[in-house]
Amino acid sequence: MQNFEIGILPSSSCFSFSPAIQTQKLFYYHTWCGHFYCTDEYYVKRETYPPLLLVYVCSGSFHVELGRKTYTATSGQVVFFDCAQPHHYYTTEQTEFYYLHFDGPQAHDLCHYINKSSGVVIDSANNADIEQALAEMLHFYEKGNSESVFATSGRIYHLLTLLDNPLVSPRLKKNDDSISRAISHIRAHVGQKITLQELADISGLSVYYFSHLFKEMTGQSPNEFIIHSRIDQAKTLLACTNYPIAEIARQVGYPNSGNLITHFTQRVGCPPMQFRKNNRIGPADPQLP
Repeated sequence: MQNFEIGILPSSSCFSFSPAIQTQKLFYYHTWCGHFYCTDEYYVKRETYPPLLLVYVCSGSFHVELGRKTYTATSGQVVFFDCAQPHHYYTTEQTEFYYLHFDGPQAHDLCHYINKSSGVVIDSANNADIEQALAEMLHFYEKGNSESVFATSGRIYHLLTLLDNPLVSPRLKKNDDSISRAISHIRAHVGQKITLQELADISGLSVYYFSHLFKEMTGQSPNEFIIHSRIDQAKTLLACTNYPIAEIARQVGYPNSGNLITHFTQRVGCPPMQFRKNNRIGPADPQLP
């Protein structure tokens, strides 16, 4: 590992943490956090480093090389990536930034999810809140304070929620309300036949354009979304009523119980009757809707 942290000015501050093994197993935890003022000589290059890195750039520019790609964040932008991969980050001018190294259960999976949906360099309305949260964290430790592992884990989880700001294409922003109307229609008419043309008409879009925007917004095709909505309603009826499977199938839009059983088993992992047995919520009145 090469790690040459040169170019850090004396006005900078940082804090290191050594969490207990139990903490590492159960909570999100930080290993380093700081507020750096750097010259154009600052750089760090490693093959791997276990924690994740979150950076908020106050001024200047912060460059990151991951694989064959180079990313640059400037004032007001956030950088977030997994240091387990080979990485190189550096500054090419006077730069000020807050940073946090952290880890925890499923943290790396969450990082990859956020990078996929929001990018490595994040520029969103949440960035000001991220800056404030990091500044408050530094101020907390500069005052010599300490807190429970629950509180620290909560701080980090809050930052993760602020980072999840999916990239939205201009065409989806323009038609967001149209897709939302279609989703509301599906949920309100889950027991009825719903066609793609019907949903496109409600959205005021062509079938082709609607299908692409719907998947961009929900991650599912309209047909898959309808199936999952029907299964969600079936779960409620299975857990809260004594309706037979055929009646539940009718209420959620399937012509017979076989269709429901097939779709339910494929997506839930067990047949409807097994789900009912495992999730029954007390005695149920068969007359309940």
